[in-house]
Amino acid sequence: MLRSLYYRLSPKQRLLLRKVVYAPIDLFRKRHELEPPKGYVYTGPGNYIEIGKLFFDYFKKYGNIQPTSRVLDIGSGIGRMAIPFTDFLNEQGSYKGFDVVAQGVDWCTEHITSKYPNFVFTHTPLKNDLYNLNTHEEAKDFTFPYENASFDFAFLTSVFTHMMPADVLHYLGEINRVLDREKICLATFFILDETSRKHMSSSKMNFKVDRETYALMDEKVKEANVAFDKDYIFEQFTAKGFEIVNYFPGEWSGRTENTLSYQDIIVLKKN
Repeated sequence: MLRSLYYRLSPKQRLLLRKVVYAPIDLFRKRHELEPPKGYVYTGPGNYIEIGKLFFDYFKKYGNIQPTSRVLDIGSGIGRMAIPFTDFLNEQGSYKGFDVVAQGVDWCTEHITSKYPNFVFTHTPLKNDLYNLNTHEEAKDFTFPYENASFDFAFLTSVFTHMMPADVLHYLGEINRVLDREKICLATFFILDETSRKHMSSSKMNFKVDRETYALMDEKVKEANVAFDKDYIFEQFTAKGFEIVNYFPGEWSGRTENTLSYQDIIVLKKN
């Protein structure tokens, strides 16, 4: 019920509500020097710093990243994944991120880029039911502002979980274009297979609006949460020029075996 009411608010109202609710905590809470106030964090619950560290371990283990790597953060949010890279990348390495929410890009530019010039964040004002309704520009028509084969590693955390199929397929093509040959993309999803479909009926993450190849939790705010049929989306990975290297189901549906995170994690290699 609370989730449904929250989604009825406009993106601007949601951001304001978070600031109001967390204002008392932010007045007294100690935080990492690069960490934003809790009221500014719109990229999901959990410990901001610890989640960033956890995923950084996955990036190192599965992404073959080096201090000189050229890294692309698609949906860079408000810097949660960027912070661990500040102690890892050297001057030859680079970190570029883009996001549809100006608040996150502005924060990262002011607090991260000012200290680490090889970290660059770009605002890409695309339409999204959850984050931005102030434009008609759609993700399916967006060309990443980077040259071909200009990155060694790309990742998306909780991005494809908020995008419709046409947008996801277009992004996969763009990721393949900007990645160098045989480089890695790590992405999180909500994947619908036999096990997750069985478990999710008793989970708070129940995708009841079935569209065969994908499913939604909320018909009115479609991009609030989007899940994809496993067979369908895996076929699209192959069609877009990727090899599926690893698939780690998440905990979101209630499953517990072979999980690394709340969302499903998929590791892709460009052919």
